[in-house]
Amino acid sequence: MKHVVICLVLVVGMGCASKTPSNGPASSDNPNSDNAPASSTAPTDATSTDGDSTAEPIVIDVRSESEWDSGHVSQAIHIPHTEITERISDVTTDKDAKIVVYCAVGGRAGKAKAALESLGYTNVENGGGFDDVKDRF
Repeated sequence: MKHVVICLVLVVGMGCASKTPSNGPASSDNPNSDNAPASSTAPTDATSTDGDSTAEPIVIDVRSESEWDSGHVSQAIHIPHTEITERISDVTTDKDAKIVVYCAVGGRAGKAKAALESLGYTNVENGGGFDDVKDRF
């Protein structure tokens, strides 16, 4: 039920957003795309929590594309840890948004957390590795 609500919020938010939805046409450069780019990001409007601590967290997978392609949390957004500072504003500009970052075992997530905090994000959690978060979300 939680996933249905999340999907509905994202669909409604994307319908009102000025950006192209993340589930737009697949890139011909990505044969594993299943009609969605491998490095998808959601529009700011759909993922902004506006500081609401009861809102669902923004979950970001900071692993490589090949790791993402091998499996990821369904609600996660893929942003490799080396690109997090350049691309976080595509996801949210709310510095108080609850953000959970994860990787394979937690090291790259720690680097991504520190990078986000250096940008002023105040509510970032290192979720650890994929095995740690896959049952949470």
